[in-house]
Amino acid sequence: MIFYWYTILKILIQKNFQSKIEYNRTIRRTFRVGIFDCDGLRVMTASKYPVYMDFIRWELIARSKYLKLLMNKGLAPALGSQKIIYRKPLKIWTKFDVVLESVGIDEKWIYHVHYFEQKGAVKAIGITRSLPWKKDVSVSVPELARELGATEITEPPTWVLKLFEDDNEIVTKSQQKKFTE
Repeated sequence: MIFYWYTILKILIQKNFQSKIEYNRTIRRTFRVGIFDCDGLRVMTASKYPVYMDFIRWELIARSKYLKLLMNKGLAPALGSQKIIYRKPLKIWTKFDVVLESVGIDEKWIYHVHYFEQKGAVKAIGITRSLPWKKDVSVSVPELARELGATEITEPPTWVLKLFEDDNEIVTKSQQKKFTE
């Protein structure tokens, strides 16, 4: 956890020395698989992929106007759901890129696709939806996008929406099951 917060702090400091970017821009960052990222087989463990996805999303938030808007309105970014498809392992000490692509928004959610690339090959893909909220209430994402300078709202691709289609039903069923036991 120390490494996580160290990296977030580093991102927040480095933003002062980097160019500003648009909140919906595609960005790329190179990382290296460290010894604490790995399991016994010397490949990056599945639990580390979401951490690197967090890092690249924080960089996007920090380098765009989005961070200032969140702070001014007293909002917090929250991850609502994520799906990860693992293709090939990332081996210890090797470099890899995480590419963050903003693929669209709807009334409540911001959708991103994260590509883990190495030597021109996609090793994993992570798809997330996140939302800004205040006091456990989500806010209108299109309204925030307009405040950030969006002139048009891009809807996420159908394949992305399908991934999250059953999330509410799954949560509702598991809650009902919990209370009937």
